[in-house]
Amino acid sequence: MSENEPKKYKAPALAKGLQILELLAAAKAPMSMVEIGKALGRSKSEIYRMLVELEQRDYVERAEATDQFSITNKLFELAMSSPPRQNLVAIALPHMQRVAQEIDQSCHLAVLSGHHMVVINRVEAPGELGFAVRLGYRRRIDRSTSGTVLMAFSEAHMRDRLSAALQNAAPDYDANKHTSLMRRIERKGFHVEASAIVRGITDIGAPIFDASGHACAALTVPYIGREKGPITQEDVINIVVSTSQAISKELGVGSPFHGQ
Repeated sequence: MSENEPKKYKAPALAKGLQILELLAAAKAPMSMVEIGKALGRSKSEIYRMLVELEQRDYVERAEATDQFSITNKLFELAMSSPPRQNLVAIALPHMQRVAQEIDQSCHLAVLSGHHMVVINRVEAPGELGFAVRLGYRRRIDRSTSGTVLMAFSEAHMRDRLSAALQNAAPDYDANKHTSLMRRIERKGFHVEASAIVRGITDIGAPIFDASGHACAALTVPYIGREKGPITQEDVINIVVSTSQAISKELGVGSPFHGQ
């Protein structure tokens, strides 16, 4: 394909539909047709036709009481149905269940999605006390332990692309600070960081590598410190790292790829 072809061959209807999905995915609350049209700079008639089609195909849903639209889980389900993703989840799940039982804490599996990380599987703490993120939870890469771990163990060209995307999407992104952090993570092989969202939670994450030797997921425990208990934070770090290595081995990794 020549350099001119992407400009020549356009699909305006597809572009409008994708814009709506991207807008609703990023929205903090359901949006009305008028709000969607205003945000995208498009007429009500353009938005109406797109929303009808997307609703019929179950990509968005409309609340009858308010006529506001929100995105469904269909895109997430489609992504999860791909063989590589299914294989990752199937292999990781029994390991995650053992981790949760051993440390009496929850854990989750996250992958990259654009300049965000998204949780694709989780196992809740088996006891009465625990903290767990919801399936499908998204957060900007540099604002999450899982995302930063994944980016740190990506190929150099991928890190550059993600850094550029973060700088374009988030004016507050500090590329130099984040790069410095990722280098430290790469040297250690894991990351421990106090949660920026919930007080008392320390996120402990390590990379999982696929057969190519590149990071394909991150295993993370939102660790809750307890006054008394046989499992220390250092124990949890060791368990998370050894479990991520065991999952990587089952995925067929030979020698994990590290950075540069």
